[in-house]
Amino acid sequence: MTRVVDKLLAAALVVAGVLTALPSAPLAQSLDLYIGPGGPDVEYRDPYRRNYEWRGGCSQRQAIRRAYRLGMRDPAIASIGRRQIVVDGIGRRGEYTKLRLANREGCPRIG
Repeated sequence: MTRVVDKLLAAALVVAGVLTALPSAPLAQSLDLYIGPGGPDVEYRDPYRRNYEWRGGCSQRQAIRRAYRLGMRDPAIASIGRRQIVVDGIGRRGEYTKLRLANREGCPRIG
């Protein structure tokens, strides 16, 4: 009887040591367990991969960055259309300037 108790105690110590050695935080962030009508389901998701849809156009933030890179001070979005984005601001020489950017990937300059 004491041999069985000794073996169970040794096995419990080994299991406890293994469980404490496992990293708990990454597993909690990347492993999802669902229990539903179809039975249990395990889903692994990569925490470093971001799921987003690329619209393919020029966003307002990208247009402002592009205007800064082209030397405009205090740029602001004046209007957004289907084909172009107009940015107002102060040019390199201190004059009021309008910058027209195409509403597509890369925000190319139109005029």
